[in-house]
Amino acid sequence: MTLIIHCGLLYSGADAEDKAASRRPKIGVVLGGGGAKGAAHIGVLRVMEELKIPVDFIAGTSMGSIVGGLYASGLNADEVEKLITSIDWKDVFSGDPERKDIDWRRKREDYTILSGIALGVKHGEIRMPKGLVKDQKVNVLFEMLMLHTSEIDDFDKLPIPYRAVAADIETGEMVVLKGGRLADAARASMSVPGAFPPIEINGRVLIDGGIVRNVPVDIVREMGADIIICIDVGKPLTSAKDLGGPLTIMNQMLDIMMNKNVQDQIKTLGPKDVYINPVLGELGSGDFDRAAEIADLGEKAAREKTDALKRYAVSDEEYAAFSARHRYEPVKEVKIASVTVEMDSESNISPEAVSSRMEVRAGDTADIATLQHNAALVYGMGDFQRVDLRMKRRDDGYDLIVKAKERDWGPNYFRFGIALQSDFEAASKYNILLDYTRRWMNRLGAEWKTQVNLGTPSGIYSEFYQPFDSTGLFFISPNVQWKQDLFDVYDGNRREAEYRVTRYEGGIDLGIQHWKYGEARVGYQYARLKASQKTGNVDLPEDKINKSSIVAKVRLDQMDNVNFPNKGYSANFDLLSSMDALGSEDNYNKAQAAVHYAFTFMKQTVLASLKAGTHIGNDLPFYDQVSLGGFLNLSGLHTQQLLGQSMAIGRLISYHRVGESFIGDLYFGGSIESGNVWEKDETQFDLSELRLAGSIFVGYDTIFGPLYIAYGHADGGHDAGYLFLGKTF
Repeated sequence: MTLIIHCGLLYSGADAEDKAASRRPKIGVVLGGGGAKGAAHIGVLRVMEELKIPVDFIAGTSMGSIVGGLYASGLNADEVEKLITSIDWKDVFSGDPERKDIDWRRKREDYTILSGIALGVKHGEIRMPKGLVKDQKVNVLFEMLMLHTSEIDDFDKLPIPYRAVAADIETGEMVVLKGGRLADAARASMSVPGAFPPIEINGRVLIDGGIVRNVPVDIVREMGADIIICIDVGKPLTSAKDLGGPLTIMNQMLDIMMNKNVQDQIKTLGPKDVYINPVLGELGSGDFDRAAEIADLGEKAAREKTDALKRYAVSDEEYAAFSARHRYEPVKEVKIASVTVEMDSESNISPEAVSSRMEVRAGDTADIATLQHNAALVYGMGDFQRVDLRMKRRDDGYDLIVKAKERDWGPNYFRFGIALQSDFEAASKYNILLDYTRRWMNRLGAEWKTQVNLGTPSGIYSEFYQPFDSTGLFFISPNVQWKQDLFDVYDGNRREAEYRVTRYEGGIDLGIQHWKYGEARVGYQYARLKASQKTGNVDLPEDKINKSSIVAKVRLDQMDNVNFPNKGYSANFDLLSSMDALGSEDNYNKAQAAVHYAFTFMKQTVLASLKAGTHIGNDLPFYDQVSLGGFLNLSGLHTQQLLGQSMAIGRLISYHRVGESFIGDLYFGGSIESGNVWEKDETQFDLSELRLAGSIFVGYDTIFGPLYIAYGHADGGHDAGYLFLGKTF
């Protein structure tokens, strides 16, 4: 009986609302595009809620489609604002996962001088990504924000009927998205050409709808709206005297194109419609970190239109009934019933390899952050254009479907890099690195990397990497190398000679690799060396040497950035045993190790570092001695000025970010360094002989690596200035 009465009350409330809705005009809301300026829509929606104005239809373009999609999905204005303002937009637009979660095979390339520019090679053609911004985090973010609508594929069945507007890049036609996945529709509508890659939906390649309908008034009318509330976040065109460089002019061209379709739509508004154009001042489309301010300005603009808006307010009872029927709770966590990986049919990447990267398993309960993290782990393999998570509800939880789309400009990549160093006294050096990597040569993930160095050093290196199974835990790796390097020989602070060492090497390693932490390998290496004096009058040995060695290497890397780390740690250990039993002419053992730890406190970063190297048993030969000297390696001395049998150095490097831009960040910092090199007739690691040095520097984190201008001073009156482009630690 109670149940019958309760159901009757619900029915009566719904019936009352339907009757009230049939008597009042249907309200449609239009949310225009404008990047971060679209946060102003939130403030307008908040005022409409206060005035108790129901929304019957909603359509948006670009950022308007995102705000509109969230609102249509059943969230209120405060919840939408909380989501939008809590997002780290700089991180989202970076695309890449945290570096500690990136596959080791990709992370290890950070220690070379390779730039961040990668060109794809496919079917004999050079290819490039279709957008400057990696959209992986954006895609997953939208999917997670709208997870509570995962079972709805008809936008008329959302709490508020919704449309997103995009443009077909092949035909230029407007595309009105009425169904499918809500997250995909919102994402397609904000695919700014050249910035974000286009999205393919139903066989059509879609970009930002702003170029065809930035304020889709006609779309909302077609949905059935009697009254239009149009929020246009566009700004007046920039005057000629205020136009700056080519980027400003290009933006002006886009604004002119959009302004025409905006004005055409505004002209269709009637006297009963409400047009709101918030005054945003200096705030622009890229100011996502100021979304709360922009929302407040939208609220201010709406309050100025209160008289026009309140004509469409309804009674408390009507609005309460409306709100109850248009309310969905966002999903905060899900129980995973199953996990499935779906790949492109032509992909050579095995689903098992993808599954091995996932940490969530069937039976787990995962929150939104955990799901985003798992998508990042798969994307961190470095092979995918996008990794989507699809959720399908069933009685005992959700089926998690991981859809991994391989990069359409891969799987082979060409990269290049450049390094420069000068202390303005000794000879300057440069190096150009060319890298060609063929990935996924078989289903187990075989990879063939070839690198060519031009300059100092010069050489060719080629390595074939073959895992034993899809997890990549164990591998075998044959390699060959030709390398020619030049070394300066100093007497005190004076350069006396230049020495050339040429190596022909070949080897094979067996190893174990935890895909995101690092690797350990042991192997055999054969080398043929030729040492000769290039300049100077110092009596140095010249010889041809055969060397056969057992080598062992361990690498551990959990740094968040190798150029200017803010947090994390890394360590490496190298052991070489040159043995006459294997046919080597020089019998010696060489060990080297280094550890780095970074932390940030009150925006000041400190990097602590220890590095040491020595011989075990016989002395190191002249061509394989340890060295110190140069920027951050006893600053104030020349590069590799100190040569000997053992070395050790401890460093405290501190820096502070003083500026940031789209292309890189600017740092100011300094270092304190203490260490020395001990020759064979000296007591090894005699701490009483430690030397003291330090530096101050300005650093810029560029796409080609860290660029430094520095001054260094070492005890004994040694001073040096440095211009340095490349890795330093």
